[in-house]
Amino acid sequence: MPERKIETMKGMCAVDITKFIMKELKLSCDEAYARFMQMELFRILMDTESGMYLEQNEFLFKCCKAELELGEKGLFQIINAA
Repeated sequence: MPERKIETMKGMCAVDITKFIMKELKLSCDEAYARFMQMELFRILMDTESGMYLEQNEFLFKCCKAELELGEKGLFQIINAA
């Protein structure tokens, strides 16, 4: 897949997850994105080799919710169970 398309897909995932965080935590867009950038999910999503950008939003939201509630341990429980 062309790198440009991969970057676009990662960006679209980041927007959707940011909106999810805004809704879940009642944060502004800037606050939610800043929070997301500090998360392990963000690091994994931006790593092209992980392929996380190919996952459905429902899975990404489940991962995000798990990390918000339980930290990295919760995130990896969801990822490893998939």
